[in-house]
Amino acid sequence: IIEPQFDYAGSFSEGLALVGNGEKWGYIDKSGEFIIAPQFDYATNFSEGLASVGIGEKWGYIDKSGQFIIEPQFSWAESFSEGFAKVMVSRENWGYINKSGQFIWNLSD
Repeated sequence: IIEPQFDYAGSFSEGLALVGNGEKWGYIDKSGEFIIAPQFDYATNFSEGLASVGIGEKWGYIDKSGQFIIEPQFSWAESFSEGFAKVMVSRENWGYINKSGQFIWNLSD
């Protein structure tokens, strides 16, 4: 059992749970230990090995070690599903990227 200690605690996804302390977000394992310390302004659950996180006004994707796989560059970034994620560059520019961060389909075209 993990003792109450977080302002927010989400469900476990792929072995990690999203937790919030104050104004920052991080991830814990099932023992309650931080695997990725709270350092993000915004964050989502892991999906397909990656989680979208925001720092300031930009979103990118981290792996389960907390390393950026796709650097923060988007105005919004959704979770990966079937190898793709929907991202927003600007209000008029949405599209889908692959896990390398390459645009596969630009919805603004």
